[in-house]
Amino acid sequence: VGSQSGVAGPKYVGKHVQAKEGMRVCMAPECQNKGTGTIIAVPGPGYVSVRWDNGTEEKAVFTGQNNDFFLVLADSSFDSNSSLHKQLLAQEVVKLRREVAQLRAARQDGPPESGKGGDTALSDQLKSARIEIARLEAEKQEIIAQANTQKEKLAKEVKQLRQDLERVNPGGAAPGAAVAAGTYKHDAESQGPSREVAEALLRKREFEDNFTRTLRDLRKELENTSLKHLSSRDQVPMGVRTLLQLSNEKIDKVMEEAAQVPVEERLHIEALRLLIENAKLRKCLNEYSEGLLHNTLIKVDPAAHEEAGAGKGKGLFGIL
Repeated sequence: VGSQSGVAGPKYVGKHVQAKEGMRVCMAPECQNKGTGTIIAVPGPGYVSVRWDNGTEEKAVFTGQNNDFFLVLADSSFDSNSSLHKQLLAQEVVKLRREVAQLRAARQDGPPESGKGGDTALSDQLKSARIEIARLEAEKQEIIAQANTQKEKLAKEVKQLRQDLERVNPGGAAPGAAVAAGTYKHDAESQGPSREVAEALLRKREFEDNFTRTLRDLRKELENTSLKHLSSRDQVPMGVRTLLQLSNEKIDKVMEEAAQVPVEERLHIEALRLLIENAKLRKCLNEYSEGLLHNTLIKVDPAAHEEAGAGKGKGLFGIL
């Protein structure tokens, strides 16, 4: 290809001028700028070897191969501002081409099976939540057993104290019965300290009984928040989301009541903390169940999906 002196703008090597060794060249405006270099070899038609002024070498730079022209004469006469603008534009075009190629490749590969992976992740999370609930239930039973043991110990101490009071006052009314009824008179000189200890022990025992009874009632209310209990209790069939919402409301109510229970010892605080953690895990389990059911429902045909959304069917599992 001979030289074409009448061409305006950059002169492409291999298109407007013939490639020769020693020719000073630079990259075309639409390519990445690498500075100025020298053609050191012309191995074959359509490509050359270039040594750039920064010291790097390229063995094959297209000058017509596959109709690609990557080099222009370094002394091409055109406006520098226009050249810079074209270079920036060319770089943006190259970036856009790469992005389009990546998007096409991703579309050909097909969408990932996110539904199956999501269901597997939800199943694993549900399993972990059930294991955690079982562990908390075991800890709760252990704390209740410790509380019952402490209550029995306090009862023995109260009984021993009553016997001591009866030995101190053998001729008068039985102090043990008086303490239980709360009717005997205070004797500041002889029986004052013993009476105060007995009353303190009785108040502690009554508090322990009330606390244990309250904890047992809250635990029963928490057990009644399960979907199985709620679906079997109501005669009118309800949708899954309605059952989950009702369960969450009851769980929130139990947590509010647990926060109002008075405590005196560290053991009481730990027992209530475990109850509240149990409630939170049950609520988390409801959220996981709702997500798993949602992923299952959207995979069925539209008619079944609309029927499930309307809450039709018999019982909890009839909706699915």
